Amino acid sequence: MQNFHLCKMTALLILGPFICVWAIAVIFYYMGRRRANQVRLAEISFSQSVQNRFTSTFINRPKTWLTVKSRNSEDVARSIGLIDLQSCESSIDLSTADPDIFFVSPPINGWVVVIGERLPDPDTDIDECFKFLSEMSERLGHVQYFHGNQALGHHAWVKFIERQVVRAYVWTGETAWNQGSATLAEKKSGMRAFDYFEDDCDAYRNWEKVRQNIEQLPLLASIWSIDPVVLLDRSVRVKPGLIGRFSIKRKEKN
Repeated sequence: MQNFHLCKMTALLILGPFICVWAIAVIFYYMGRRRANQVRLAEISFSQSVQNRFTSTFINRPKTWLTVKSRNSEDVARSIGLIDLQSCESSIDLSTADPDIFFVSPPINGWVVVIGERLPDPDTDIDECFKFLSEMSERLGHVQYFHGNQALGHHAWVKFIERQVVRAYVWTGETAWNQGSATLAEKKSGMRAFDYFEDDCDAYRNWEKVRQNIEQLPLLASIWSIDPVVLLDRSVRVKPGLIGRFSIKRKEKN
Protein backbone atom coordinates (compact mmCIF):
# COMPACT_ATOMS: atom_id res chain seq x y z
CA MET A 1 0.00 0.00 0.00
CA GLN A 2 2.82 2.37 0.87
CA ASN A 3 4.45 1.62 -2.48
CA PHE A 4 1.18 2.46 -4.24
CA HIS A 5 0.90 5.85 -2.51
CA LEU A 6 4.57 6.50 -3.18
CA CYS A 7 4.09 5.78 -6.91
CA LYS A 8 1.01 7.99 -6.96
CA MET A 9 2.85 10.92 -5.38
CA THR A 10 5.79 10.42 -7.69
CA ALA A 11 3.47 10.50 -10.72
CA LEU A 12 1.83 13.69 -9.44
CA LEU A 13 5.20 15.33 -8.90
CA ILE A 14 6.27 14.40 -12.42
CA LEU A 15 3.00 15.30 -14.17
CA GLY A 16 2.10 18.28 -11.98
CA PRO A 17 4.35 20.82 -13.73
CA PHE A 18 3.14 19.66 -17.15
CA ILE A 19 -0.49 20.02 -16.09
CA CYS A 20 0.18 23.53 -14.74
CA VAL A 21 1.94 24.55 -17.95
CA TRP A 22 -0.92 23.14 -20.02
CA ALA A 23 -3.55 24.97 -17.94
CA ILE A 24 -1.64 28.26 -18.21
CA ALA A 25 -1.31 27.79 -21.97
CA VAL A 26 -5.07 27.24 -22.29
CA ILE A 27 -5.79 30.38 -20.26
CA PHE A 28 -3.45 32.49 -22.39
CA TYR A 29 -4.94 31.01 -25.55
CA TYR A 30 -8.48 32.06 -24.64
CA MET A 31 -7.29 35.45 -23.40
CA GLY A 32 -5.52 35.94 -26.72
CA ARG A 33 -8.63 34.97 -28.68
CA ARG A 34 -10.75 37.37 -26.65
CA ARG A 35 -8.28 40.21 -27.14
CA ALA A 36 -8.04 39.50 -30.86
CA ASN A 37 -11.82 39.66 -31.12
CA GLN A 38 -11.89 42.98 -29.26
CA VAL A 39 -9.25 44.42 -31.59
CA ARG A 40 -11.16 43.16 -34.63
CA LEU A 41 -14.37 44.82 -33.45
CA ALA A 42 -12.52 48.06 -32.72
CA GLU A 43 -10.98 47.99 -36.19
CA ILE A 44 -14.41 47.40 -37.75
CA SER A 45 -15.86 50.38 -35.89
CA PHE A 46 -12.92 52.60 -36.80
CA SER A 47 -12.87 51.59 -40.48
CA GLN A 48 -16.64 51.95 -40.76
CA SER A 49 -16.37 55.48 -39.36
CA VAL A 50 -13.59 56.45 -41.75
CA GLN A 51 -15.46 54.97 -44.71
CA ASN A 52 -18.70 56.75 -43.86
CA ARG A 53 -17.14 60.16 -43.30
CA PHE A 54 -17.09 60.65 -47.04
CA THR A 55 -20.40 59.00 -47.99
CA SER A 56 -23.73 60.07 -46.46
CA THR A 57 -22.39 59.99 -42.94
CA PHE A 58 -25.70 59.97 -41.06
CA ILE A 59 -27.94 57.90 -43.36
CA ASN A 60 -27.72 54.80 -41.15
CA ARG A 61 -26.57 56.52 -38.00
CA PRO A 62 -28.88 57.97 -35.32
CA LYS A 63 -28.93 61.69 -34.59
CA THR A 64 -28.34 61.06 -30.89
CA TRP A 65 -26.88 58.08 -29.06
CA LEU A 66 -25.28 56.95 -25.81
CA THR A 67 -22.42 54.55 -25.28
CA VAL A 68 -22.04 52.91 -21.88
CA LYS A 69 -19.02 50.99 -20.66
CA SER A 70 -20.73 47.74 -19.74
CA ARG A 71 -21.07 44.08 -20.67
CA ASN A 72 -24.68 43.79 -19.51
CA SER A 73 -27.34 45.20 -21.86
CA GLU A 74 -30.23 44.46 -19.53
CA ASP A 75 -28.55 46.29 -16.66
CA VAL A 76 -28.09 49.33 -18.89
CA ALA A 77 -31.73 49.19 -20.05
CA ARG A 78 -33.05 48.89 -16.50
CA SER A 79 -30.79 51.69 -15.26
CA ILE A 80 -32.12 54.03 -17.94
CA GLY A 81 -35.65 53.20 -16.83
CA LEU A 82 -36.89 51.14 -19.77
CA ILE A 83 -39.83 48.76 -19.41
CA ASP A 84 -41.43 46.10 -21.62
CA LEU A 85 -38.02 44.83 -22.69
CA GLN A 86 -37.95 42.50 -25.68
CA SER A 87 -35.18 40.83 -27.62
CA CYS A 88 -34.36 42.55 -30.92
CA GLU A 89 -31.85 41.92 -33.70
CA SER A 90 -28.86 44.27 -33.79
CA SER A 91 -29.65 44.95 -37.43
CA ILE A 92 -32.55 47.23 -36.46
CA ASP A 93 -32.79 50.17 -38.86
CA LEU A 94 -31.20 52.92 -36.79
CA SER A 95 -32.67 55.72 -38.88
CA THR A 96 -36.35 54.63 -39.00
CA ALA A 97 -36.99 53.12 -35.57
CA ASP A 98 -40.22 53.95 -33.68
CA PRO A 99 -39.59 57.28 -31.88
CA ASP A 100 -40.99 55.85 -28.63
CA ILE A 101 -38.71 52.82 -28.76
CA PHE A 102 -35.20 52.61 -27.34
CA PHE A 103 -32.73 50.12 -28.73
CA VAL A 104 -30.01 48.80 -26.40
CA SER A 105 -27.30 46.95 -28.28
CA PRO A 106 -25.55 43.78 -27.19
CA PRO A 107 -22.13 44.43 -25.63
CA ILE A 108 -19.54 45.10 -28.32
CA ASN A 109 -15.92 45.37 -27.28
CA GLY A 110 -17.03 46.26 -23.74
CA TRP A 111 -19.53 48.95 -24.82
CA VAL A 112 -23.32 49.07 -25.03
CA VAL A 113 -24.95 51.53 -27.44
CA VAL A 114 -28.32 53.13 -26.60
CA ILE A 115 -30.39 54.68 -29.37
CA GLY A 116 -33.75 56.45 -29.12
CA GLU A 117 -35.51 59.58 -30.27
CA ARG A 118 -36.48 60.31 -26.66
CA LEU A 119 -32.91 60.76 -25.50
CA PRO A 120 -32.37 64.32 -24.22
CA ASP A 121 -31.83 66.86 -26.98
CA PRO A 122 -29.36 69.68 -26.21
CA ASP A 123 -31.19 71.83 -28.77
CA THR A 124 -34.22 71.83 -26.45
CA ASP A 125 -32.87 71.87 -22.89
CA ILE A 126 -29.17 71.72 -22.08
CA ASP A 127 -29.88 71.57 -18.33
CA GLU A 128 -32.09 68.49 -18.75
CA CYS A 129 -29.37 66.92 -20.88
CA PHE A 130 -26.79 67.49 -18.13
CA LYS A 131 -29.11 66.14 -15.45
CA PHE A 132 -29.92 62.99 -17.42
CA LEU A 133 -26.28 62.20 -18.18
CA SER A 134 -25.23 62.88 -14.60
CA GLU A 135 -27.88 60.47 -13.29
CA MET A 136 -26.95 57.83 -15.84
CA SER A 137 -23.28 58.13 -14.91
CA GLU A 138 -24.11 57.76 -11.22
CA ARG A 139 -25.85 54.46 -12.02
CA LEU A 140 -23.64 53.15 -14.80
CA GLY A 141 -20.22 54.77 -14.33
CA HIS A 142 -18.73 55.60 -17.73
CA VAL A 143 -21.29 57.18 -20.07
CA GLN A 144 -20.71 58.98 -23.37
CA TYR A 145 -23.21 61.09 -25.32
CA PHE A 146 -23.11 62.09 -28.98
CA HIS A 147 -25.44 64.32 -30.98
CA GLY A 148 -25.28 65.58 -34.54
CA ASN A 149 -28.02 67.51 -36.34
CA GLN A 150 -26.91 68.01 -39.93
CA ALA A 151 -29.77 70.33 -40.83
CA LEU A 152 -29.06 72.83 -38.04
CA GLY A 153 -25.38 72.08 -37.53
CA HIS A 154 -25.97 71.45 -33.84
CA HIS A 155 -23.65 68.88 -32.31
CA ALA A 156 -22.36 67.54 -29.00
CA TRP A 157 -19.89 65.13 -27.47
CA VAL A 158 -19.86 64.47 -23.73
CA LYS A 159 -18.00 62.03 -21.49
CA PHE A 160 -19.02 61.35 -17.88
CA ILE A 161 -17.18 59.00 -15.53
CA GLU A 162 -18.64 58.38 -12.05
CA ARG A 163 -20.82 61.50 -12.41
CA GLN A 164 -17.79 63.66 -13.13
CA VAL A 165 -17.60 65.58 -16.39
CA VAL A 166 -14.38 64.54 -18.11
CA ARG A 167 -15.17 66.39 -21.32
CA ALA A 168 -18.26 68.15 -22.66
CA TYR A 169 -18.87 70.26 -25.72
CA VAL A 170 -22.28 71.31 -27.06
CA TRP A 171 -22.90 73.76 -29.88
CA THR A 172 -26.48 74.84 -30.67
CA GLY A 173 -25.91 77.88 -32.85
CA GLU A 174 -23.53 79.06 -30.15
CA THR A 175 -21.48 77.30 -27.52
CA ALA A 176 -23.94 76.09 -24.87
CA TRP A 177 -21.52 73.90 -22.89
CA ASN A 178 -17.74 73.67 -23.00
CA GLN A 179 -16.15 71.91 -20.03
CA GLY A 180 -12.85 70.12 -19.63
CA SER A 181 -9.78 70.14 -21.84
CA ALA A 182 -9.98 69.06 -25.45
CA THR A 183 -9.00 65.41 -25.69
CA LEU A 184 -6.26 64.03 -27.89
CA ALA A 185 -8.94 62.29 -29.98
CA GLU A 186 -10.60 65.63 -30.73
CA LYS A 187 -7.29 67.13 -31.78
CA LYS A 188 -6.35 64.15 -33.95
CA SER A 189 -9.78 64.28 -35.61
CA GLY A 190 -9.39 67.96 -36.44
CA MET A 191 -12.41 68.97 -34.39
CA ARG A 192 -12.85 72.51 -33.09
CA ALA A 193 -14.59 73.56 -29.89
CA PHE A 194 -15.57 77.23 -29.80
CA ASP A 195 -15.21 79.14 -26.54
CA TYR A 196 -18.18 80.83 -24.90
CA PHE A 197 -19.10 84.10 -26.64
CA GLU A 198 -16.37 83.55 -29.20
CA ASP A 199 -16.34 86.23 -31.93
CA ASP A 200 -18.31 85.02 -34.96
CA CYS A 201 -17.43 87.80 -37.37
CA ASP A 202 -16.28 85.23 -39.92
CA ALA A 203 -19.53 83.24 -40.04
CA TYR A 204 -18.53 81.25 -43.14
CA ARG A 205 -15.29 80.00 -41.61
CA ASN A 206 -17.09 79.08 -38.40
CA TRP A 207 -19.77 77.17 -40.32
CA GLU A 208 -17.08 75.18 -42.10
CA LYS A 209 -15.71 74.18 -38.70
CA VAL A 210 -19.21 73.25 -37.53
CA ARG A 211 -19.74 71.09 -40.60
CA GLN A 212 -16.39 69.42 -40.08
CA ASN A 213 -17.21 68.69 -36.42
CA ILE A 214 -20.40 66.89 -37.46
CA GLU A 215 -18.61 64.90 -40.15
CA GLN A 216 -15.89 63.83 -37.71
CA LEU A 217 -18.29 62.99 -34.86
CA PRO A 218 -18.51 59.27 -35.77
CA LEU A 219 -14.73 59.08 -35.91
CA LEU A 220 -14.47 60.62 -32.44
CA ALA A 221 -17.05 58.11 -31.19
CA SER A 222 -15.05 55.21 -32.61
CA ILE A 223 -11.90 56.44 -30.84
CA TRP A 224 -13.58 57.16 -27.51
CA SER A 225 -15.69 54.00 -27.53
CA ILE A 226 -17.68 52.70 -30.52
CA ASP A 227 -19.53 54.10 -33.53
CA PRO A 228 -23.13 52.74 -33.72
CA VAL A 229 -22.76 52.11 -37.45
CA VAL A 230 -20.82 48.99 -36.44
CA LEU A 231 -24.17 47.44 -35.48
CA LEU A 232 -24.97 47.17 -39.19
CA ASP A 233 -21.99 44.89 -39.77
CA ARG A 234 -23.05 41.24 -39.97
CA SER A 235 -19.83 40.00 -38.43
CA VAL A 236 -20.67 41.58 -35.05
CA ARG A 237 -24.26 40.37 -34.78
CA VAL A 238 -23.30 37.73 -32.24
CA LYS A 239 -26.53 38.06 -30.27
CA PRO A 240 -29.62 40.28 -30.22
CA GLY A 241 -30.01 43.50 -28.32
CA LEU A 242 -33.06 44.79 -26.43
CA ILE A 243 -35.86 47.23 -27.16
CA GLY A 244 -38.01 48.94 -24.57
CA ARG A 245 -39.92 52.09 -23.67
CA PHE A 246 -39.70 54.68 -20.96
CA SER A 247 -42.18 54.15 -18.20
CA ILE A 248 -45.03 56.69 -18.04
CA LYS A 249 -43.46 58.12 -14.90
CA ARG A 250 -40.16 58.61 -16.67
CA LYS A 251 -41.85 60.24 -19.68
CA GLU A 252 -43.62 62.74 -17.45
CA LYS A 253 -40.35 63.46 -15.65
CA ASN A 254 -38.65 64.20 -18.96
